[in-house]
Amino acid sequence: MQFNFFDLLVIVCGLYMAYCAVMMKTKGRINSGVVMSRNLDESMLKDKEGFIRFIWPKLLCIGILCAVSGIFNLVYSAHSEENPQTYVLVEIIVNSVFFILLIVYGVIVAKAQKRFMK
Repeated sequence: MQFNFFDLLVIVCGLYMAYCAVMMKTKGRINSGVVMSRNLDESMLKDKEGFIRFIWPKLLCIGILCAVSGIFNLVYSAHSEENPQTYVLVEIIVNSVFFILLIVYGVIVAKAQKRFMK
């Protein structure tokens, strides 16, 4: 069985994104490090509630999908000895899905900042 630290990191990052989305929805707390650029903060929002309504379901979905992709890759690695060529192909596909999710996440955050920042 192979253990990939990257898969564990993907799972943790996905779960943290989902946690931030839930905190945004339930407590109205925005983690600026997750949903804003480094030079922006919550005080620069012209409509905080609108920003939260726009971004929290997307952030939750992307976080869960990232965690699932990491879990799938970690579980699938247990069967890597049976068919190593298939394992490499599946690992490439799952990692590609993760990176596509990160790109989609970046586009969503940029769109939200453009729409809701002063």
